[in-house]
Amino acid sequence: MSRDGRNREICLPRSLRERLLDAAYGIVENGDWDSLRLAQVARTAGVSRQTAYNEFGSKIGLGRALVEREVDVLVGGVQERMDGHLDDPPAAVEAAVLFVLAEAGRRTLLRSILGAGRYRDDDLVALATRGREPVLAEVITVFRAYADATWPSVAAEVKDVLVETLMRATVSHVVAPLHEPAAVARDLGTLTRLLVHPADGSAPRAARPRGRAAATRQ
Repeated sequence: MSRDGRNREICLPRSLRERLLDAAYGIVENGDWDSLRLAQVARTAGVSRQTAYNEFGSKIGLGRALVEREVDVLVGGVQERMDGHLDDPPAAVEAAVLFVLAEAGRRTLLRSILGAGRYRDDDLVALATRGREPVLAEVITVFRAYADATWPSVAAEVKDVLVETLMRATVSHVVAPLHEPAAVARDLGTLTRLLVHPADGSAPRAARPRGRAAATRQ
């Protein structure tokens, strides 16, 4: 069973499904969501229109599948970068942030998903994400699981604030970039180091989680 609850036995083989998604992605990335048609996607992918309709059902079904794939790329990439630095939380943060900023920089649809209404394919994102967990919440969940596994000495309240602050700061730079991605990633890695590994070697105390207000400012 897939994440969207569909039985893969009645769906297209992955390679053919990916061809359809790639065809649709190319059209949407060029800002042409309004004129996108399943028949057009099928023609570009080299399959019949009925095959595309059988797989996605409608234009909105296709949009949901596109959003699902973008989220998988984002969450999977964040997880992979963090797993590469299990013994170094600041390095893990720097690698994950740089990945998100780099992917958002080259993928219009991903920027639109994270930017919540600031790009030309807003209708796609609004319709395709209706009723699902916010994308940012999914990434925060992955990052928090990493923090729980690798920062056992850090108070839960501090991890709550740190993880959400880091993710919201990253998304803010996706929406309105102020600095180069490498500089942003490095700064957030430094922030993590200061909070997780203070100079005296003690873990941050739970009594001082004052970053939530800053985390919600976009």
